[in-house]
Amino acid sequence: MRERLVTLVTPAVWAAAVACLVGALAGWGTAQFLHVPQVDQLASFRPAATTRVLAADGELVASFALERRIEARPDQIPDTLKLAIVAIEDADFFEHGGVDPKAVLRAVVASVRTGKLGGGGGASTLTQQLARNLFLTRERKITRKLKEMLLAIDIEKRFSKDQILTMYANQIFLGHGAYGVEAASRLYFGVTASELRPAQAALLAGMIQNPNRLNNPFLNPDGATRRRDKVLRSMLDLGFIERDAYDQAVAEPLGVALHRQRADTGAYFLEMVRQKIVAELGDDALYTSGLEIRTTMRPDLQEMAEQAVRDGLVALDMSMGYRKPRNVVSEGLAETPEAYTDDSWYRLTLRPGQLVRAVVMTVDRESATLRFGEHMAHLGLEGAEWTKARSLTRLLEPGDLAMVRLPDPLVEVDGSREGALPEGPQKVEIQAGQVLEVELAQEPEIESALVAMDNRTGAILALVGGFDFHRSEFNRAVQSKLQCGSAFKPFVFLTAFQQGYTPADTVFDAPFLLPDGTGELTYCPKNYYGRYHGISTLRRALELSFNASAVKLQQLVGGDAVVETAKRFGISTELRPYPSLALGSLEVRLIDLVRAYAGFANLGEVPEPHAITQILDRDGRVKERFFPRVERVAPAPVTYLVLHVLRGVIERGTGAAARSLGANLAGKTGTTDDYTDAWFVGCSPEITVGVWVGRNLKAPIGKRMTGARAALPIWMRFMEAYLDTLDEDGRREDFPVPPGVVFTAVDWYSGKRAVPGCSRTVLEAFLDGTEPAESCEEPGTKELYDETPWPFQQPYYVPRPGEPMPDAEALAVADDRLSPDREDGTDSSAEDKPADGE
Repeated sequence: MRERLVTLVTPAVWAAAVACLVGALAGWGTAQFLHVPQVDQLASFRPAATTRVLAADGELVASFALERRIEARPDQIPDTLKLAIVAIEDADFFEHGGVDPKAVLRAVVASVRTGKLGGGGGASTLTQQLARNLFLTRERKITRKLKEMLLAIDIEKRFSKDQILTMYANQIFLGHGAYGVEAASRLYFGVTASELRPAQAALLAGMIQNPNRLNNPFLNPDGATRRRDKVLRSMLDLGFIERDAYDQAVAEPLGVALHRQRADTGAYFLEMVRQKIVAELGDDALYTSGLEIRTTMRPDLQEMAEQAVRDGLVALDMSMGYRKPRNVVSEGLAETPEAYTDDSWYRLTLRPGQLVRAVVMTVDRESATLRFGEHMAHLGLEGAEWTKARSLTRLLEPGDLAMVRLPDPLVEVDGSREGALPEGPQKVEIQAGQVLEVELAQEPEIESALVAMDNRTGAILALVGGFDFHRSEFNRAVQSKLQCGSAFKPFVFLTAFQQGYTPADTVFDAPFLLPDGTGELTYCPKNYYGRYHGISTLRRALELSFNASAVKLQQLVGGDAVVETAKRFGISTELRPYPSLALGSLEVRLIDLVRAYAGFANLGEVPEPHAITQILDRDGRVKERFFPRVERVAPAPVTYLVLHVLRGVIERGTGAAARSLGANLAGKTGTTDDYTDAWFVGCSPEITVGVWVGRNLKAPIGKRMTGARAALPIWMRFMEAYLDTLDEDGRREDFPVPPGVVFTAVDWYSGKRAVPGCSRTVLEAFLDGTEPAESCEEPGTKELYDETPWPFQQPYYVPRPGEPMPDAEALAVADDRLSPDREDGTDSSAEDKPADGE
C-alpha cells in the first residue's frame, strides 16, 4: 500500500508540497514556535584550535588541544579540496539557498519507503550540516530537522558560499582526532592542505561520511579507496576535474601514514611550559585558542641532555652491581612473555646505542632471546660481561623486563647489515622480525636532573627532570628542594671577597666548636678522615672543599651576609644563617643554583630564567613577549675572583676530571651527608649546566657516591657533546677579565708572592692594589705546609723541592685514601671528601 502511494504521487506534486513546507516552516520559525539559535555569532565564530609549541629554531615540538585542529583561511584551502567536498556531499551546493528541495524530496520518499525518519539520508546540504555541527545535536527528531533547515537558510543569507565552505572545512571531523582539513592533511599526508593532490583531496572528502570505520584508510583501506574513487568520479561528472587528472588520481595508491607531531624529547621541558601557560592564561586558552608558543629549547641540546642523564644513570647504577629486573608474568602484568606490551614501545625511536626495555622470551646459559614491540633481540653472554656472571640463567628468566642497549651501529645477528651509520643520533628503520644483537644494561633506581642555561639571557636551553618522564612526571629540576652540599660554598667565599678578602688570604683549617640552638658548644664541622690542613689560602680551601675553613669563613663574614648574597644571586628557597649553611645544609632548587652560577659566569649580572620567548594568538599577533632580564647584584671585579677560584676547582680540585674536556670551564662539586645527594654545577663562558643525582626518597645513592663520582660524569657527557657543536674559536673562548683585576703569581699553599723555589705556583687574580707583597721564600713560610707543630696540619702529600704537585688522579693512585671525588658533608657528622692535601 505504501509503495503504491509513493508511485501515485508525481514529482511535481512532491516539489509543490516541499515548497509549501519550507514556506510554512519559515513562518513557524518567525512566530518563534521553534527556538532557533542566532547565527549572528557565526561572523565572529572561531572553532577550537590547537596550540602549537615551537623550539628556539622554529621546530614544532608539541601541540596541546582538546581537538586536533588547525584553522585555515579561505585562501589556504585549495579549490580542488573544496570541489571534492561539494562533489560528494552536496552536488547542488552552488545552486540552492541552504535547503535543497530535490534532496528533501528524495529523503521524504526514502523515509516513506523505509518507514524511518531519515532512512534514506542525503537530505542535508553542506549548510545544514554546518548548522547542525555548530548549533544542534544529532538527535533524530522532526523539530531538530526543522531547526536545521531554518538555520541553513539564515546562514545562506548572511555568508557567501566560499565562507560557508571554509567554515565547514574547518569544522568537520576526519578521524584520529583530526578536526578540519588542515589538521587532517598534516596528519595523513604530512603536508598542508594547500599542497594536497587531487587524489589526496578526494580521500579526505570521502572520509567525511564515516571517518572512524568504513572510510578510514587504516582500518579499511579497500573501502577508503572505493570511496575516494567515487569522489573523483563525481568530480569528473560535474566537470570539476579533467579526464587526465582523474585517470592519474585513481591510479595513485592511498599513500597515507600517521604524521603525528609528537616530541621524542623534552617531555619535562614541555610539561613545565604547559603548566606555566595554564597558570597564567587558563586551560581554555591552552587547549582551544590556537596559540603559538615559542620557547627557548634547543632541540639538539635537549637531546644531548636526555642522553647524558640516561646513559650516566645507567652506567652509575651498573657500577653498583647487578640487580634482577622485574618479571611481568610473576607480577601479573601478562599471562605470558608473548602477551606483554610495554608503554615505552609506542613512543620508541630506534637509534644506535639506544636504551630500550625488552621482555625475555627464552634464555639458556650462553644466550637469550628478547622482544621489544615487533622487534627481536639476541643477547649473548659476552653482552652481560659487566655482571661477571658465567651463565645468563643466573641473571634472567622468561618474562623478565630487562633494559638493553642497541648496538652502535645497528647490526643484525647474522651480520647482514654492514657499515657504520653516520655520526650523531640517527633514526633507523628496522623491519619487523629483524633480530638485533644487544648488550644487557640495567634500569636505574636512582634519579637525576639537569638544567642548561644561557648565561647572558637566562634562556633555558635544555631541562631534564628525571630518568624517564613516563616513569615519573615529577620535575626534579624545578620542583625539588634539596641540600646541595659544597655547591653552596661559593656564596660564602664571594661574600668574603666583597668584604675585602682575597683568594690568597689564609684561614686556619682546624677543628673548633660552635654553639648549637641551646647555646651549648656542640657543633664541630669536620673534614674528611678528621684530617685538617692548618693555615690554608681561601683558594685552596675552596678548590679542595675544606669544611672547617668554609664554616670558619662564614663566621668571619657573617651568616646574614651570606644569606643576602645567595638571595641576590637568585636562591629563592628559605635560608637561615646557621653555621652549617656554609656546607649546603639548607635546601635549594637546581634551577636556582644554575641561575646563580650563571651570575658568576656573567660577572655579577644574574639572569632571570625563562623558557618562553613569545606567545602569539591564532592570527599570528603577539600576545605576550618575554625579554631577557638581568640584574647587577655584585661588582664584576669581585665576582671574577670567585669565578677564577672555581676554575681552579677543575684545574686542581674536586672537579679535576673535567679538565680533560680541554675548554675554559669553572664549577663546583657538592655532596650531602651519607651520600644522599650529589651535585655538579659548572659553566663555560656561554652556558651554565647543573646536574643533581639522588633518590626519590632521601637515602644514600651508594658507597662513596660523591658529586665528583655521581654527578660530574653526567655533566661531562653533556658538556663534551655541547663543546663538539662549537667551532675551534668557540671552544677556546675564555671568561672576560673585567677592569680592576690584576694577576700575580703566588704560592698555592701560603698565598704569598711566588719566587723561584716555591712549592707550587698559581696565577692568582686580585683587585688592583690588593696583591701580596711578601714572597714565599721569606722565613716562616715553609713551616705552613712542611714542619708544622699540629698533627692535623700535616698534608697528605708533600712534594720534593722543585717537584710539581701531582694531579688528583695521581694522588688517588698513590694513596687509596685520596680521591678527587671525596666531597663534603652538610652537618656536624659529615666529613670532607675532596682530595685533601692535593
